[in-house]
Amino acid sequence: MKKLLKASLISLPILISTIPVFALKVSPANANTFCQCTAYVSARLGNFPYPAHAGDWGASVLPKAGFSKISSPQAGAIVVMGRSFPGSNAQFGHVGIVEQVLTERSGVFIRVRGANQGNSGNFAESGCSNVNVIRFGTSVTGRSDISFWVKNSTVPAPPIDTNPVRAVRFTITTNRTYATNVRSGPSLNDRVLRQLRTNTSVTMDGWKYGSTVNDMWTGKPDSRWYRIAGTNEWISSAVVAGNAPNSNPMP
Repeated sequence: MKKLLKASLISLPILISTIPVFALKVSPANANTFCQCTAYVSARLGNFPYPAHAGDWGASVLPKAGFSKISSPQAGAIVVMGRSFPGSNAQFGHVGIVEQVLTERSGVFIRVRGANQGNSGNFAESGCSNVNVIRFGTSVTGRSDISFWVKNSTVPAPPIDTNPVRAVRFTITTNRTYATNVRSGPSLNDRVLRQLRTNTSVTMDGWKYGSTVNDMWTGKPDSRWYRIAGTNEWISSAVVAGNAPNSNPMP
């Protein structure tokens, strides 16, 4: 049964496009440092030397640091994007860490945690102030200008996620009375990033369970949180009109 539009307390993320990134050699000094992508990955994985631009890491930096190339993306692997990969800088390339692998009808896509890859949802990590997680819009399937690297040639099986993001596209509408909060994660404890206008349609690309909020229309508990397409920004199902397909309000 469709929810009637009403006031809303939580929020939605905005679609972002992949932004070109650079790979200059800057060493992070503290959490307020603006880092290039190479500095972040080096700091995150052991401060190994990187006397090369990001796009050249596969030929020099990573083999010398004890990393092995693997044939397909894995969560936690280093991703090296050549200069021709869409979204990578045409002069320097890009490096980051695979956050998530998304298998879709049109191919395999990746969400990447890295520095200097846009301004949406930035946070401080490993001495860098400009880290975020974004989805690159080009499939990695069959491309020779992108590679994946791990410390050991055998990648251990990732832990089983009992509450994964369910990938599905659908549209919700914000309420007609109050602005809707967009948060950095599926929890009331996560930071409010922005607010969406009233009566606005927004496309989502996934959902998962998070903090429980009483539904504004039925008064019943609802733990579903929806992810705005192309971002890592979230709103509560309980405060918007529309439901994720084949979902239940509680686990």
